[in-house]
Amino acid sequence: MLLALLLPGLASAQGRRKVVAVKSALLAPYASVVAGFRAEADADVQEVMLDESSSAAARLFKTLAMQKPALVLAIGPLAANAARRSLGEDIPVLFVMVPYFEKYGLEGPNVTGISLTSDYTPELGALKALSPKVKRVGMLHDPRFSARQVQTAQEAASGLGLTIVPLEVEAQARVEKVLGAAAGKVDALLMVADKTVGNAAVVQALIAFASEQKLPLVALTSSQVKEGATLALAPSPTAIGQQAGRLANRIIHEKVNPGAMAVAQPESMDLAISLTATRKLSSSCDAAMELLRYAAKRDFPVKVHE
Repeated sequence: MLLALLLPGLASAQGRRKVVAVKSALLAPYASVVAGFRAEADADVQEVMLDESSSAAARLFKTLAMQKPALVLAIGPLAANAARRSLGEDIPVLFVMVPYFEKYGLEGPNVTGISLTSDYTPELGALKALSPKVKRVGMLHDPRFSARQVQTAQEAASGLGLTIVPLEVEAQARVEKVLGAAAGKVDALLMVADKTVGNAAVVQALIAFASEQKLPLVALTSSQVKEGATLALAPSPTAIGQQAGRLANRIIHEKVNPGAMAVAQPESMDLAISLTATRKLSSSCDAAMELLRYAAKRDFPVKVHE
């Protein structure tokens, strides 16, 4: 693949512009992003996978910069960071699959992307559909890393008649104590990932607390729902790729400046629901049915876990 980059002529024989999709790792979701991108982008798409070494990534992007592709699709944090550091400002960069992109400083006159998280309106809307009586939603987080996410959730919650209750924790060792103090003070939990709470041990603590207190827990991924969380809304990699393809068309063919484009929120979300966790909240099927109606009205694909 690297040898191919050294060959001249990134425009195809048919005159189509060349896009290089750079993957941070060999992961199935990244392959799905590329598949979705190919389906929408009016361009020839070449795939490259980075070495895990940051120095090797920098060398590859410097080689890429000399070839001047029409756009680089940077998939994952390593690719996004290396593209920002090593490419000149005349090569557009579109990043995807970068969790909490804000902490990476991916700003630039030639850079835009698609976030992996929404403004929390879909998640809180799904929570209201599942449990209409919910009023106080706890968010376990480290304010050093995710104060902005909590503020965003508070803005979304105010329009839905909900209140976000910040549960601040600055060390993983204090998670159990903070959750214990929240008992009886929150009606539901909304999960956020940061350097302190974004790990498997804290996820398990949240699941255990929600189960013990019989609280709905809105998670980040379908796998967390499979582990015991109540529901999750997350963009599918294929849909992210399709959205990226449409943005690429605007940048390449309509000459839209990527630096003037705000980082986009995902246009499509997949809903995952746990029947076991839902039954703990209500003995009837009404709650699950209302959540499925909410998904159907918004064309959210649904994955059901027993």
